[in-house]
Amino acid sequence: MKNYVVLFCIILVLFGTYTGLRGSSASTKEINLVALGDSITHGVGDPAKKGYIEGVKVKLQEKLNTPVKVSNFAIPRYTTDNILEQLKDKKIYMQIKKANYIILYIGTNDFRKSAEFQFNPLHVKRINQGKVKFTTNLHRIIENIRKGNSAAPIFVLGLYQPYIEYPNQKEILSTIEHWNNEIVKVAGDYEQTYFVPILDLFQNKPKSNYFSDSLHPNPAGYQLIAERLSAKVLKEVSFK
Repeated sequence: MKNYVVLFCIILVLFGTYTGLRGSSASTKEINLVALGDSITHGVGDPAKKGYIEGVKVKLQEKLNTPVKVSNFAIPRYTTDNILEQLKDKKIYMQIKKANYIILYIGTNDFRKSAEFQFNPLHVKRINQGKVKFTTNLHRIIENIRKGNSAAPIFVLGLYQPYIEYPNQKEILSTIEHWNNEIVKVAGDYEQTYFVPILDLFQNKPKSNYFSDSLHPNPAGYQLIAERLSAKVLKEVSFK
């Protein structure tokens, strides 16, 4: 009889330990958010260098009541070529594998380089050639991400138009819209991949209120992007 009592007590202890571990695991659960991009995702223009990513983190934690761990691999001046090289980094790729959500915001420097940093007049032929290369690279980037993580939603942001000081700003706007249309098409080719438009966020608004320089948003500008992106992420979460 004693043996049965001892065995029963051992089982109770083991069960209690198991459930305690499960409870501990649940309490430390967190959301892994990975961001890839250039100076805009890096946060250039924000004195605190938090950019829009910090705003997304705060909003997700608030709405989902879950800690969010951010791995921001954005580097100023990066193009799609650089992102493709970056994805060969095993440490970065491991974070992508663990990610619950992936943010990809790239193309500003592809566009600027294809224009040879000359926006008036625009070198239409070179820009169109750059657009073809950008689109090809964007496909390759998403395909590589999907090899490591087939489930996490990928949010691909569109480009905005900061070149309003040029007399041909409408032509520049139209050109950027064409680039955004390509991003829409690429995102549409992959499951769980969503285009997030931000072109409209700064249209017909005083640039001095939302930009720190000719290209980069200030904290107020980054907040607009954070609100748009957070809303998109939370919308997709609500459908799960």
